[in-house]
Amino acid sequence: MKLEPLRVAGVPEPYNLPWHLAMEGGLFAQAGIDLQWHTVPEGTGRMCQMLRDDELDMAVLVTEGAVRDILNGGPHRIVSTFVESALPWGVHVPAASPLHRPEDLKGVPFAISRLGSGSHIMAMLYAERLGWRPRAEDLEVVHNMEGAAARMRSGGPVIFLWETYVTSRYVDAGVMRRVDEVRGDWPGFVIVARQEFAHEHATAMERSLQVLRTQARALRPGERTVEQVMRNAGFGRRLAEDWLQHVRWEVEPPVPENLRTLITTLRKLELVPAGAHTAPVLANRS
Repeated sequence: MKLEPLRVAGVPEPYNLPWHLAMEGGLFAQAGIDLQWHTVPEGTGRMCQMLRDDELDMAVLVTEGAVRDILNGGPHRIVSTFVESALPWGVHVPAASPLHRPEDLKGVPFAISRLGSGSHIMAMLYAERLGWRPRAEDLEVVHNMEGAAARMRSGGPVIFLWETYVTSRYVDAGVMRRVDEVRGDWPGFVIVARQEFAHEHATAMERSLQVLRTQARALRPGERTVEQVMRNAGFGRRLAEDWLQHVRWEVEPPVPENLRTLITTLRKLELVPAGAHTAPVLANRS
């Protein structure tokens, strides 16, 4: 059987465990899919650009970044929720800095992976809650987690928002200190597909989502899953156990109501057009 190629990308984080387990088990190939996985440490902003440049067919994106890019002309649409639970965004500062409390952070610049990334959007949301609006010069592009760590080790005070569990090793190593945490009122990750691909290869897309759905449902709490997270993410046992208490995978069509709060937030932050709404964001899979 000739396999149909499918180019998919995601970040190097344990949330993509169902993808990796399905690939390791040959499940996509059994479904007639030649899944070509791309790990993108730069995150959602970079993957959005790859989708625009036709380097990918589908991608796993943080929901706020996916919605923002689509509402600003991105040629892709959300085809499925992936992680239903909200992401815990840790608010980090250099460990050696004099910043210790959220009230110390107003006016401090943010490190972001790139414009349009989750680290950018959540920085804007967090600053809004602190009562200020960062300007372009208040945003320092560091590209990825390693870039953020390097920035934390040298230079003046800065704030970096990234997933709490992923940054734990940098906190434990004394590179950065977590002073707060923020979560959105929406699913953590969604799966998007370029509109052209979704239209021309709908059957292959649906087969891939079914494989992923089956794999995600097979991940049950227990020793085997803890060991899979430890192996895949490099977490210690306690961190893996804690992380599994938080995460909920759900590979199902997105619910528009779950995105309305997010779109309202993005409009308030002036990150999407004033009249933006949910209809252009979701794929028509009927």
